[in-house]
Amino acid sequence: MITPLRHVLSGGLRSLAAVAMLVLLSVAPLAAGGHVVEFDIPGSAGSTHEISAGPDGNLWITQQNNSRLVKVKVDGTMEIFPLPDGSGPHGLEFDAQGRMWISLEFANEIAQVGLDGKFVARHKVPLPNAGPHGLGIGPDGTVWWTGKTGDVIGKLNPVNGRMEVFPLDRKPSKPIYIAPGPDGNMWFTELEGSRIGRITPEGKINTFTIPTPNARPIVVFTGPDGRVWFTEERGNAYGTITPDGKFTEYQTGVVGGMPAGAAFDQAGNFWLQFNKPDIVQRIAPDKSVVTYKLKSRNAVQHRITLGPDGRMWLTQLATDKVGYVVPN
Repeated sequence: MITPLRHVLSGGLRSLAAVAMLVLLSVAPLAAGGHVVEFDIPGSAGSTHEISAGPDGNLWITQQNNSRLVKVKVDGTMEIFPLPDGSGPHGLEFDAQGRMWISLEFANEIAQVGLDGKFVARHKVPLPNAGPHGLGIGPDGTVWWTGKTGDVIGKLNPVNGRMEVFPLDRKPSKPIYIAPGPDGNMWFTELEGSRIGRITPEGKINTFTIPTPNARPIVVFTGPDGRVWFTEERGNAYGTITPDGKFTEYQTGVVGGMPAGAAFDQAGNFWLQFNKPDIVQRIAPDKSVVTYKLKSRNAVQHRITLGPDGRMWLTQLATDKVGYVVPN
């Protein structure tokens, strides 16, 4: 099994001893009897992105280049909802009232969409070319988003439609993901800045540089343990960060690994998917690892989430598939 290399740093390089330990890591066993079930999404254009479980017991997916929403039932049957051409939906989350919110990156808008796939409201971002990408719901119901091309963080008051935009201090930073933290603030990742950021409800921003250089953090979220977790695409790692900016990083030990999304299941297992290679890993609380291989090749996985059926559901960006893992 893989024992992820654990190191706690607030800055600086890994020690030579830590690097030596990494060389000694063994390969995680493949799942005996486990497998990944995959479903093709018809008429796609290589752009299957976010996935979120809805209040209707279905999974909802954004397809950016297709400008579509896809509703997936747990048996794999689908219903496709076209959105305006060139709108570029990406971020997708449901608020506490069960309302669906999406970011329209190409249209520079935040929108509320009904479960019938029709717009309820559309809100124009006041900053041109902000590129609203990731989307998260704050503890108070505020809709937050990351401006990937505008290097900003934004928030929308869903009651009065007021939009605020907060610039980041580094350009380019390319913020891509945002989620509520355990402290009442929102946490986000900077793809180019290799930083994890925190923004208060009032818009005060603090950023923390990941110890691994050029780590390219992808997702960030609060785990069931109350800690803020994140993944590193180029760092080939995942980790946690404390409110005061102290990092703990875990190397995956996967040769050429590029982690993407991550999520916890109901049993407290940490699930990690990879852009490369085509695998998903289940990391138990005792740090033992089981690896599941996709049937698809060059899938470029994007996101993984706990489904309404208790399974871990995932999206494949390049192959336009959705699926779930059947554990051993």
